[in-house]
Amino acid sequence: MNKDETTEEQAYINPLFSKPLYVKQLNIDTKKIVSMLKKYDFYNDKVKGINFSSATNSLYVLEDKKFKFLKDELLKEIKLFASDVMSYSNNFNITTSWFTKTEPGQGSSAHNHNNCMVSGVLYLQTKENCGNISFQNYDNKRYKLQLKGLNLFNSPEWQIEPKDGLLLLFPSEVYHNVLKNNSDTTRYSLAFNLVPTGLIGDKNADSHFKLKINK
Repeated sequence: MNKDETTEEQAYINPLFSKPLYVKQLNIDTKKIVSMLKKYDFYNDKVKGINFSSATNSLYVLEDKKFKFLKDELLKEIKLFASDVMSYSNNFNITTSWFTKTEPGQGSSAHNHNNCMVSGVLYLQTKENCGNISFQNYDNKRYKLQLKGLNLFNSPEWQIEPKDGLLLLFPSEVYHNVLKNNSDTTRYSLAFNLVPTGLIGDKNADSHFKLKINK
C-alpha cells in the first residue's frame, strides 16, 4: 500500500482501481494475414441475426501452424503488458482465438468474456467509419451528474477507432461492443482470450493453486 503525498498548492487525481486498456500499434503485414483467411468458414449467430458480426467456426485459429508467426508476436506483447506494465510474475497463455468479419451495416451487442482474465483484439482490415470498439462502465453510480465534458475519470463509455495492426488488451470482465460498420469495407479482426499460469494466490494461504494449461 502506497501513501501519496500532495501539497496545499498542488492537487492530483490517481486512477484508483482503474481498468487497464493496453493499446499498441504493431508493425505486421495485416494484408498477408487477411489473404490467409480464405480457408476459414465464418458463421452468423442465427439468434442475433445478419446485422451482427460473424466469427470463424474454429476457436483455436492461433494453434494453426501457419499463424505461428502471429502468435509469437502477440505473446511478446502480452509479456510486455503483463510484466512491464502490470508487474505480474505470472505468464499468460492464449486459450481461445478466432477471426471476426464485420460486413458494412453490421456490428455487435454489448458483451464481456468469461473463463479468462484478459481479452484482446488485433485489427487486420479497417477503414474510416468501419465501427469503433466501445467500452462501457456499468458500475453503479450514486448520482447522475451533469457533465461539462468527458474524460477518463467521468466517462461511462470510451471508444477506440480501429486501425490496421492495432492491438488492444483489456480485462475480460469489461463490457464492450462493436459499433455499426458505416464504411464500404469488410472489417476483419482477430480476437483472443488469456489466462494466467503458475502460482495463483499466496503460497502460504489455504486458497492458492498452480494453474497449468494442457494442450
